[in-house]
Amino acid sequence: MWQRLLPRKNRFLGIDVGAHEVKAAEVRIIEGAPEVVALRRVPSPPGAWTEQVDEDALVEALKQVAGPHLKEAITCIGGEQVVARTVRLPRMSEKEMEAAARFEVEKFVPTPVDQLIVRYVPLERPVSEEALSTPRAAAARAREAQGPPGGQEEGQSVLLLAVPAATVFRYHSIFSRAGLVVTAVDHHAFALWRLFGRATAGTLALADVGAETSHLVVVRDEEIKFVRLLPIGGSALTRRLMDAYGVELAEAEEMKREAAVGVDGDQGSPGAIGAGDFLIAGLSEIAREIRRSLEFCASQDGLTVERLVLSGGSSKQRGLAEFLQADLGVTVEVGVPQLEFGPGVVFDPAFAVAVGLALREVAS
Repeated sequence: MWQRLLPRKNRFLGIDVGAHEVKAAEVRIIEGAPEVVALRRVPSPPGAWTEQVDEDALVEALKQVAGPHLKEAITCIGGEQVVARTVRLPRMSEKEMEAAARFEVEKFVPTPVDQLIVRYVPLERPVSEEALSTPRAAAARAREAQGPPGGQEEGQSVLLLAVPAATVFRYHSIFSRAGLVVTAVDHHAFALWRLFGRATAGTLALADVGAETSHLVVVRDEEIKFVRLLPIGGSALTRRLMDAYGVELAEAEEMKREAAVGVDGDQGSPGAIGAGDFLIAGLSEIAREIRRSLEFCASQDGLTVERLVLSGGSSKQRGLAEFLQADLGVTVEVGVPQLEFGPGVVFDPAFAVAVGLALREVAS
């Protein structure tokens, strides 16, 4: 009863603590529709999501990006702290599913399960009678009639998530010291899905290319089917330039921003051309990781990706989309969310996860 008497929240804050930057997105509900009203970023302290992180520096960074209006935030666990795995499990009660999830996690996580926070998320959403008449639902029913792909056992697709409890408690404490209350700890996959995957037909992949790691999500007819963390990001390109030219980090980052990768006509300065040659090897590593994951997804789940949508700070690398399109043989584009942006606010692909987090509590 009391909740009905309280005013409904109309402003939401998503904070993405990355290895390179801490990014915040503020979303406000205006006339029933979400609008991104602010995007803020500051450099991450070294060692984010590791035991070596400077907690005091991270507290100050969070204070800077939080802004003056909101004290509640939605965030996600970064780096390799979270283990995510899609599995098929028989349909069972909620209590049985909790036990089954912990049993499955023990198979692929070396940490004792009693030291983990384990969650499961059913990925196949129940469909209303009205929705059953849509062409998309008809296509899904036709696929079901053919049987599970790739000899897959019957049941339901479930995303298992496991993270050390100590990590979650530590970051709750860090946010609290910054004057923030963490109202939800989400996952990158769901943030990306809200932004680019929940209103699309067919099979597409979402790749958020960060500094140290990248997140790959495969969506078919609005449902998440596959999730994988790729152990590579844009910093691999920077390190190649540092080693090849003997330059410091800042100069290598500038060279990377200027360089193309030999797939378009605008090659820039001679220095950029040479840097582009070195970047090709690094980009090939990113392409190889994505290709291996898509091939595994196709062999296990029978999913053939038709389109790849890029986001993340490293997705802005000149020529990356064209390079991946040529290498993977699918249409590749940098994602642009179908959202309203307030005056002076311009979407940057680096903020994709932060915006997706802020949309978590927004009614769809």
